[in-house]
Amino acid sequence: MSFVGIPMFNNDDLEKQPTKHDEKMKQFVQPSGYLMVLNVDTLRINQASANFSKLVVGGAKTIIGLLFEDLFGMPIAANLRRRVNKEGRTLMLITGDFPLFGQRKFNCLVHTDNSKIIVEMEESLDSSEPTAEQTATLTEAVAAFGKAEDLTNLIRLIPREIKKLTGFDRIMVYKLDQIMTGQIVAEEVSSGMDSYLNFLFPAEDISFETCDGYCRNTVRAIADTSYQPSEIIGNGNPIDLSNCSLASVSAKHLEYLKEHDIAASISISIVCNDRLWGLIVCHNRTAKQVPHWLRSYCEVVGKLISLRVSAYEDGAERDLKDKLRRLFDGMRDNPSRDTLEHLLMSNASTILELFDGQGMAMVSHDQIKTYPVAPKHVDISKYAEWLKATHQKNVFIEDNLRSKFPLEGMIDAASGVITLSFQAHDFSLHIFRPELTQTFTWASSIFMNVDKRRNTEKSLEKLRQTIEKHSEPWTLNQMFMAQVFFDSIKSVLATIDKKSSDTKVKD
Repeated sequence: MSFVGIPMFNNDDLEKQPTKHDEKMKQFVQPSGYLMVLNVDTLRINQASANFSKLVVGGAKTIIGLLFEDLFGMPIAANLRRRVNKEGRTLMLITGDFPLFGQRKFNCLVHTDNSKIIVEMEESLDSSEPTAEQTATLTEAVAAFGKAEDLTNLIRLIPREIKKLTGFDRIMVYKLDQIMTGQIVAEEVSSGMDSYLNFLFPAEDISFETCDGYCRNTVRAIADTSYQPSEIIGNGNPIDLSNCSLASVSAKHLEYLKEHDIAASISISIVCNDRLWGLIVCHNRTAKQVPHWLRSYCEVVGKLISLRVSAYEDGAERDLKDKLRRLFDGMRDNPSRDTLEHLLMSNASTILELFDGQGMAMVSHDQIKTYPVAPKHVDISKYAEWLKATHQKNVFIEDNLRSKFPLEGMIDAASGVITLSFQAHDFSLHIFRPELTQTFTWASSIFMNVDKRRNTEKSLEKLRQTIEKHSEPWTLNQMFMAQVFFDSIKSVLATIDKKSSDTKVKD
């Protein structure tokens, strides 16, 4: 199925990287800055972007073959050499009165690629420096994110604060779920801009390579989708541009952005525990300068948000574990089957809160106890027998029980189930979710390579899908906690068995 969707900057849309069999492939950068490639040992300039012609007569051909110190002097060259010993990309300010460039100031990103040093240079002009008001906006955003009470409030704040910081027309928070399906979970849009709130994006549309690229290079920008890319010329093999802020994107992707009235874009990665949690996506209807200071501010905000999201999610997981542990505190003094069963049913509301369930059933020998909404006892008995007969896993999790166990009496209240089975003890615990009918709006991938898309239509094509006979899907956290819960009950039952065995020996 083909989709048309929300375009944004992504790894797949970089100018294609050369392979060993295609070393003559041309490479390009965006003209908002300049790029030079140095030999890591000699600091000799082997390659440079053609747009150096804006700075010096003869352009890139004039500087290729020169040493870095020939352009900027020994002290700056020595500073560069010290910095390339550090890991990752480093920021470097170059300022002075230079023989070829005159009185200029450059903000530079420096990083290595095997035997090469890549220097990305952006000229710093008075107009490209942040104002006191813009700096205050950053400070206010940092304060607002720091005060967010929980993850829900943090996500709600992000579009508003990023819109004030960047001035872009549409800000979206794009979240990836456990199976890599994406969803726009928060949004702030200017008048006249389309809303994509709650749109979903297929999991297959984002590759692990793309996720890795966003984790390494966390802020990406296009200041003007109508730009003319600048070719990298000179001697030497092609370079890896995946970590470069200036890397050009494909002509088809730029055309696609323009067709959807997007003249500028920024994406800010949210990275939690080395995993791409999602993106903050910014679109603008007109070309908009994305100066070095703004990208730096976005990087600061992105890292802060990433830390806050990680803290909230890690804290939520710790709270769940603590609640589960406290559930079994009452078993320490009197580890018996009756105590276990009483403890589980008296804490049913807490258990349902942990798993976001609607009902619970406990089956012990021939007795069934439920709370508060559950299928009829006879249907639960048939379900328990089916689990035994079909040798289902001890921790059985399903959000479409109808597809496995088509008993109509179960489905309304228990289309989704988490079942913990202890067959040796003739004991099982069941958590239920009802069947839902949900309608989703799918849009095309914001990651998929433009070459794979239809780009003959300007209007956004949407696919509405109604899913029936399923419950709300269980999250990875809930699945993990189900295993923890199973292990805890198993440990208690083993303790009860040991106590019973010791008692028999004494008798």
